[in-house]
Amino acid sequence: MQLYELEAWLGDNHGLTEEQLDELLTQAVEINERYADPDDQAERDAALSAAYRLQIEPAESVIADYSGQLATARSATAAASAGLQQIAQNAIVAGQFTEAGFARAVGVDRMTVRKWVQDQKDRVLFNEALFQLVRIHDMPADDQEKLTAALGIRDTGAQAAVLLAALDMHSVEQLPEEQQALIARAVKRARQVV
Repeated sequence: MQLYELEAWLGDNHGLTEEQLDELLTQAVEINERYADPDDQAERDAALSAAYRLQIEPAESVIADYSGQLATARSATAAASAGLQQIAQNAIVAGQFTEAGFARAVGVDRMTVRKWVQDQKDRVLFNEALFQLVRIHDMPADDQEKLTAALGIRDTGAQAAVLLAALDMHSVEQLPEEQQALIARAVKRARQVV
């Protein structure tokens, strides 16, 4: 970046001394090298803006602004991800998309989509198995409460751990064969998850 380009970017009322302008020019050159790809324009602009603001504002103010922007972006990313996970779980199961097709449509890799869909399948399987365990008649009430609470856990790893711990303490031999088979499938998957 040349001095005239920096001055054009800053405008007439930038409020910098010649020394500050020289320092900002040095930083601008470094920023342009760091973010050299044409697709990095947003990063270049943000870095240059931050470097400029640090020349005229207290660092605490600049940090507060950019950290607030980062928190907002993370929150928006998490919300968008949750929405896309739900759409994937519905659309793929309904046959409207393949995993690869959905991944291409939303701009994520296929393994991410597979994890989203598998998490839903795991939760369904673990919930069914936990529900069957809750129905064991001779199970102590406090164990039944723990299993019932685990039905609402969204973390499949935590659900898997609860399921495996419960089966270490309780036998499922008194359950019908079909329910034992379901629990066996859940146990096999739970061991893969934890």
